[in-house]
Amino acid sequence: MRKYVLPLAVVTFLHQPFAALLHLPLVGTSAGFAPDAGLARAEEAVSCDEEKPSLLQDVLTLPTISQQPEGQQPLQPPAEEMKTPPEAPTTTLEKLQKVPDFLELLHGELSRELLSTAVWLDSYFGDERYVLEQNRSYARFRVEVFQEERANILLKPAVDLRFVLPQLEQKAHIVFSADPSETPADTGTPVTTTNERVAPTSVHRNLTTALQYFFKSTPAESFIIRTGVDISHLVFFTSPRYRLLIPLAPWDLRFTEEATYRTDTGWQSDTIIDLERKLPHDFFFRTSDDALWLAGSKGYFYTLSFSLREVFDATNALDYEWINSYQTRPVYELTEIAFRVRYRHSFWREWLFYEVAPQIRFPRGGNFDLIPGILFRIETYFGRTS
Repeated sequence: MRKYVLPLAVVTFLHQPFAALLHLPLVGTSAGFAPDAGLARAEEAVSCDEEKPSLLQDVLTLPTISQQPEGQQPLQPPAEEMKTPPEAPTTTLEKLQKVPDFLELLHGELSRELLSTAVWLDSYFGDERYVLEQNRSYARFRVEVFQEERANILLKPAVDLRFVLPQLEQKAHIVFSADPSETPADTGTPVTTTNERVAPTSVHRNLTTALQYFFKSTPAESFIIRTGVDISHLVFFTSPRYRLLIPLAPWDLRFTEEATYRTDTGWQSDTIIDLERKLPHDFFFRTSDDALWLAGSKGYFYTLSFSLREVFDATNALDYEWINSYQTRPVYELTEIAFRVRYRHSFWREWLFYEVAPQIRFPRGGNFDLIPGILFRIETYFGRTS
């Protein structure tokens, strides 16, 4: 029996981990060593293993993720045994076809970024480009104080209200506005830009109420018709307005046409062409051509202006403006050159603003002599884009 001692000891040594896994009794015990009994138990264990090969195989060779100790990665086959199916060959034509898709994506992203910047700035400065097309209720109240050299102080309040009619799927608005249409002769003249000339030359004169209907309102195109009455003069008016935006990344081209008919003055047409783009370091540039035609007058009145806006943060911004005014009849001539810097700040609340705008004018009627002036404005604007 001694010849079994050494092999049996080896079996006992190797059998211990498997016995722990399969809950089998050990071959040797602390009470002593019985070769015959140990051999019998060993043979019995082997026979048990032979009867249940799947259990042992599952435990030793097929571990699952749930059986792995925490923090340990599951077993992976050797890298040389992992085969990746070969990629389908890409032809030169397919590669070329992917280029336009990428360019279209880049073009669209640049256009969206430029458009969002323009809309936010127009909203922040209360630009008529944004206000006239805002498809929701809002309220604007402002008071302006203007002082120009050798002129009296001009005090000008204004109110502009809009209420959306939800029964008409937010396409119809009731608009109420009160804005003095004329500047007293003994006061100065604030600099007017293309966006500021839209309201005075259209339907926002004195006390007016109107129904405004949106036939189309998208970032690329809009068509609005406004019909109402000037209560202060009992004058009826209608004013269709069309706007088209053409992306030319990194530029945007905007065309706006507003035709207004009034029972007292007849037809007038205001055409605006804007070319704009976003610049590095939080600058935004826009050049505009605003041409006005009035029934009964000869020729056109138009301005060519340049605007450079600088954003410091969400509550502070500057607008540097250069405006050239022209008249085509009786002779084609430059009537005025003006420069203005507008500082606008949102304080205390996001809907409360104050604005300081120093300016200098060089009018032809004054032999192009320099005339300085300054404008102070307080404005509340409920409904502006955040």
